[in-house]
Amino acid sequence: MRTSITAMKDFPDATLDMWQARVAAILKGESAEKLVTGTEGGLRIAPLYQQVQGARAERAEHAPWSVMQRVDHPDGVKANAQALEDLENGAGGLCIVNKEARVGRVLQGVALHAIHTRLEGGDGLAKAFAAYVKTQPIDPARLSVSFGVSDGLVNELAAQGFRGPFLDADGRVFHEQGASEAQELACVLAQIVDALRTFDRLSPESIVGATLAANQDMFLTLAKFRAIRLLWARVLEAGGIAHQPLRLHGETSRRMMAKLDPHTNILRATASVFGAGLGGTDTFTVLPFSIAQGLPNAFARRMARNTQLILLEESQLWRVADPASGSGYVESLTHDLCERAWTVFQGIEKTGKLPEFDSKNKSSEPIIGTNSHRLSKEFEAAVESNP
Repeated sequence: MRTSITAMKDFPDATLDMWQARVAAILKGESAEKLVTGTEGGLRIAPLYQQVQGARAERAEHAPWSVMQRVDHPDGVKANAQALEDLENGAGGLCIVNKEARVGRVLQGVALHAIHTRLEGGDGLAKAFAAYVKTQPIDPARLSVSFGVSDGLVNELAAQGFRGPFLDADGRVFHEQGASEAQELACVLAQIVDALRTFDRLSPESIVGATLAANQDMFLTLAKFRAIRLLWARVLEAGGIAHQPLRLHGETSRRMMAKLDPHTNILRATASVFGAGLGGTDTFTVLPFSIAQGLPNAFARRMARNTQLILLEESQLWRVADPASGSGYVESLTHDLCERAWTVFQGIEKTGKLPEFDSKNKSSEPIIGTNSHRLSKEFEAAVESNP
């Protein structure tokens, strides 16, 4: 029997006062402030939120984010085999991290025009990639490439026809040093502003992209990825620059990856990409669950790839643009992160110095259950036996 939707009108609107009265009844007169908690970064988490209409933080293109796979094997032939397997099984891009990579061998058989490529090996790798493209019947302007080079190589790559972004405002290095979410955002923002000042004749979207770490706190990660888009818009507005999209990349946090009982990292990675995906990332790399133990093997790489594919193809997370918009909890987190990050950013601008990070959050041995409650016998590590 179908219930008429009109029957819902018989229920009164649930006001904040009504919810607060229920909380008061449960707490038997005690203050609801006892339920207030906070994040390690000092953000206030309240027990109740109302709907909040905040600024939208959508991706420029409403489409699935690209599943990026690391190309990190030191052997060029094996790296190429890994890259081709990843692309044949659902990956939408490659993240080349080996500084000494023989680009021509690693990319043999790869249709560069059909994927997104990230180069994280510095100027040397970028030059090698640009030289390789010159030998191919490919128009550089048709390629989707994030370079991450130094200032001195930007004009050369632009002259060759690449569209960029050429610089990468990377928050991962600060995250690994113990930065809070607001501090990470502020440091990324400082890099963005410096890049825009240096290359003011190029379009912002071709100059610089941003990279953030995503951890297992999926709501905080969601808010952080939304916040960087709003902060980017605020910078462009302050500089009198017409709005342009930000190329945003995410990667699972290294500092949360356990070396003991590493299969638990699969759960952490899932929560991380869930938050970043809903937060509006354009591309994302899931670190294989065994990366803290060595060079991940084929199984660990497949798990990393499929973690994203399930969320995209089965859960269809990309279908809704900015799904957290209007949520009182997430909008409040986003707003607080933006305000705190902007304050820290202003401090960086004024002093020229980075903030002090909390050393106890540095990446080493995560303080998690596997440290105190170890398995009687660890599973065999999912790493290459002969890297």
